Amino acid sequence: MSKIISVQDIRQSLAAIANQAQAGETFVVIRNSKPVFKIVPADEKSGGHPEPAPTLAELTGKLDSVKTSYELAANEVDMIIHEAHAEYGRK
Repeated sequence: MSKIISVQDIRQSLAAIANQAQAGETFVVIRNSKPVFKIVPADEKSGGHPEPAPTLAELTGKLDSVKTSYELAANEVDMIIHEAHAEYGRK
């Protein structure tokens, strides 16, 4: 479970927050009562560095290798897009 902290908390207690994150704690940082970002522990396996993003060629290769048999009508695609936007708060 993430702890909720404010930007002001970070300013006042950065060292303590860093120690807690290093110990495995996750934080959700809020500003004006809205979530802004998360503080999460670094990935021990990667030494704290995320994997590099795949290149466009790598992504295209993966997508091309997937065999799909979906045949969707235009109205079905529109419905899927509408549902996705509704789920993520877009209108």
